[in-house]
Amino acid sequence: MAYQALYRKWRPARFDDFVGQESVIATLRNQVITGRIAHAYLFCGTRGTGKTSAAKVLARAVNCLAPENGEPCGKCAVCRALLEENALDIVEIDAASNNGVYEIRDLREKVKYPPQSGKYRVYIIDEVHMLSAGAFNALLKTLEEPPAHVVFILATTEPQKLPATILSRCQRFDFHRIPASQIISRLKDAADDMGVRVEKQAYDRIARAAEGGMRDAFSIMDMCLSYAQGELTEALVLQVLGASDRGFLFRFADALIAGQSAQALALVDELMRAGREPQVFAKDVSQHLRTILMADICGGEAADLLELTVEDAQRYQEQGKKCARTRLLRMLDLFLASETDMKWSSQPRIALEVAVVRACLTDEEMNLEALMARVETLEKRLEQGEFVAKETAPAKKAAPKEKASAAVAPAPRQQAAQAASTGDAQKIWEDAMRRLRASDPSVHASLMQGRFAGAEDGVYQVMFPQGIGAIYARMLETEEKKAMVERALSEASGGAKAVLRAQIEGEAVQSAPRADAEKKLGQIFGAFGRENVEVTDQ
Repeated sequence: MAYQALYRKWRPARFDDFVGQESVIATLRNQVITGRIAHAYLFCGTRGTGKTSAAKVLARAVNCLAPENGEPCGKCAVCRALLEENALDIVEIDAASNNGVYEIRDLREKVKYPPQSGKYRVYIIDEVHMLSAGAFNALLKTLEEPPAHVVFILATTEPQKLPATILSRCQRFDFHRIPASQIISRLKDAADDMGVRVEKQAYDRIARAAEGGMRDAFSIMDMCLSYAQGELTEALVLQVLGASDRGFLFRFADALIAGQSAQALALVDELMRAGREPQVFAKDVSQHLRTILMADICGGEAADLLELTVEDAQRYQEQGKKCARTRLLRMLDLFLASETDMKWSSQPRIALEVAVVRACLTDEEMNLEALMARVETLEKRLEQGEFVAKETAPAKKAAPKEKASAAVAPAPRQQAAQAASTGDAQKIWEDAMRRLRASDPSVHASLMQGRFAGAEDGVYQVMFPQGIGAIYARMLETEEKKAMVERALSEASGGAKAVLRAQIEGEAVQSAPRADAEKKLGQIFGAFGRENVEVTDQ
């Protein structure tokens, strides 16, 4: 006899053989026992969850001459004929290739004929969502009022594509994804029957790759057994699937979290040399990051939610503690987007490497990258003359500025008082920095780019280097961030009023009127955008 694929050999022949669909099977069995058979059923669910198999078992059960607790007996003449698939009372129709109105009209003519040997003539229409609009319209009346001897069973993976008029005429049953533990149990039964040794980790890998589909699990196992020489190991399953082992993914995620782009790219190169597919690896990384995020959020419930062992869940939680959730979400978005990019890219490895480098950037570096791009755009528009600033202020207005410049250097008699308070100011500053690091890391990181230059009369001065430091200084001049820093300083000093002053090395302290003017200008830029504001001096 020719070899039969595992998913066909282990296809359920009775209701008791189904796994993961307990509520659906219990309802169908009770309908057979009580004789309350509906005229139309709709079986919905993802691929490989048992829709067509359940339709065939139900068709045999309603036609069985002596059903046993709602199950087809398998012994009577009708059951034997139906099992051999040579009976005319069960008609299977593939709607993907018979989706026209003429096929449905032909079906309407045939439903008039009574069953040959059983009680019902059962029509199983697979992938029913593929029918055309005309075919659905032709089916409506027959589906609503079929002959008493006819039962329709519609199966689909996309019930949202069915017209409401069809849905309202059927009893709907939703087939859910099968849990990994039940898939593994079924695979073990098949392996024991064949006398094949399979590693526990290999079962886990196959069940996870099947994504809740029993047929997919049997197909993957069948493919792996064809490749195996004796025992089926996890390494062999990974090789057949083109996937990465868990240890490699943990090392790769550690490199991403630590921002070690060189090490992460070296791991990608190692993977590519081993013949792995970039898109498969991006999918594995997305799944790994999602597991870290869920383990970090759910805590003790992660093991049951993610179908992991307690030890594995704890390992994911420990890795999640090394990285902020916002950054985990950003990395997950990057690799999910890279999967789509690689579908259309002629060089998918480059798309993967770009995602890796961007994932290694910290949140502060990403914000700085966006800010630098905006500054570059503004500079280009200035060069093109899109902004015109008119300098018409009289020369006498420069006097206050000169006075402010002279105020930078304190008088000799003030130096002693400043030196006495330097120690307290430094402690207040350090305490405020600790508060900001916990409440707003991005503001704390910006302040760390400068140096604390002391405080006088509640005014805390931070000096930034010229060049890139000017960007951080301007960021801290926005009303929201400045208020946040001043609030932390006030709390650290016991409620005393505090003022932040960000200065650039080599520039004089701004006069109060000019500082207020620039503060208001910053608010206007924040509200309307710099590119939409024309600055003039009246």
